[in-house]
Amino acid sequence: MKIINNLSELLSELNNSSKDDYAAIGARLEIPIAQLKSYSHWNSNFYTRNCIERTDHYELILLCWEAGQDTPVHCHGGEECWVYVMDGKLQETHIQCEENELITESVDILDKGEKSFMCDDLGYHKLENISDQRSMSLHLYMDPIDSCTKFDEKLNTFEQVDLTYYSYKGQLEKALV
Repeated sequence: MKIINNLSELLSELNNSSKDDYAAIGARLEIPIAQLKSYSHWNSNFYTRNCIERTDHYELILLCWEAGQDTPVHCHGGEECWVYVMDGKLQETHIQCEENELITESVDILDKGEKSFMCDDLGYHKLENISDQRSMSLHLYMDPIDSCTKFDEKLNTFEQVDLTYYSYKGQLEKALV
C-alpha cells in the first residue's frame, strides 16, 4: 500500500477515486505538517476552518486549533467525515440526544497521526484541542457540507447553522478575519 506523503498526491488521489475509496486513502496518509503551512491560519478566539479543496464530491478542510478551543456539539448534515490529527491532541466526544437530553456515549483521545470517522448515523459529536499547544486536524467530507445542526448551550437547544471558511485555498476570507 503506497503511502501518501504530500498534498498534491492526496488531491490527485481524491480527484481520481470514488467516494468508496476515501477511507482507504485516509489510511495511507503521512503528510508532513510543512505541506499544510500555506493553509494553516489561526485565530485566538475560535478554531478555524481552512478549505484546501472543494469539489462536487468532497471537501478537504484543515482545522487549526489554539489550546483549549472546541467545537459545539454538532451533526454532519448527512455527510460522512474522516478526521486525521496532523499535530497535537484532540478529544472526540460522541453524543446521543434522547428526549432533548444530551448523553455522552464515548470519549476518545486522538493523538498525532490518529484517525476518526463520523456520520450522522453515529449521532452527534464534539472535538476539543486538549493539548497545551496548537493542534491541526485534516477533515475530509464525502460531499461538501454547507450547513449542519449544532447545539447552542446558552439556549439549550439545537439550531441549523450555515458553515463558513476562515480561509479558502490559502487566502483569508475577509468577512471572518
